[in-house]
Amino acid sequence: MQPYLLLDAGGTIIFPDFRLFREVILAQGVDVEEARLKRIATEWIRRLDEAFRQHQDESSLPDFFHDLLGQAGIPQASIPALAAQLEEADRHQSLWSATYPWVGLALERLCRAGLRASVISNADGRVAQQLEHVGFGRYVEQIFDSRIVGYEKPDVRLFQHALQKLGLRPEECLFVGDVYYIDVLGANRAGIAAVHLDPCGLYAGWKGCHIPSIGALPDLLANPNLKLSDELFFPLREA
Repeated sequence: MQPYLLLDAGGTIIFPDFRLFREVILAQGVDVEEARLKRIATEWIRRLDEAFRQHQDESSLPDFFHDLLGQAGIPQASIPALAAQLEEADRHQSLWSATYPWVGLALERLCRAGLRASVISNADGRVAQQLEHVGFGRYVEQIFDSRIVGYEKPDVRLFQHALQKLGLRPEECLFVGDVYYIDVLGANRAGIAAVHLDPCGLYAGWKGCHIPSIGALPDLLANPNLKLSDELFFPLREA
């Protein structure tokens, strides 16, 4: 039986618009390649996961915009104003509005293979709009946006709500997301197998199934020996 796919949105199939981030940074006389900005964002997620792993308060970390600007080389005195500029731009039109060609190719392969999918995302009520913007609405049946549903991952109630609406059992599903202690933890606690996205290979030694991107998912699922009941897909069942 093919699993029903439950996909995270941000960091999985849609991404920050690093082109716009680079323009803001260039205006300050600092040039940082988009690839470097992507790496900085991925490292921030890794530090967030490490904070969760150590049972630290995530507020001990700089927020995403401040950290991105600081790691990119913007002088500390300029960061608050620039971060506020990015936050305002995000409120006006979501900065999580970019994707990559290989994401669409992967979704198309999964669709042609007969796999069905919905999205479960911690978001601000705009996920449906974002997915339509990049042309991915046709690949998903339903969208469960935490702002609209009222629960955020890793709260199992968000997953349970999605399962109830979709008429599915946990063992029929596979969740895919990029934040280990939000996506994998929440899915596993709900009894759902999970795959973690590790684009820069920063989670070596962490239990579970890690792939670099959703682009690797079709090949993973094509493995005839794959068993989603394996502990590989439940590293945080008891966490």
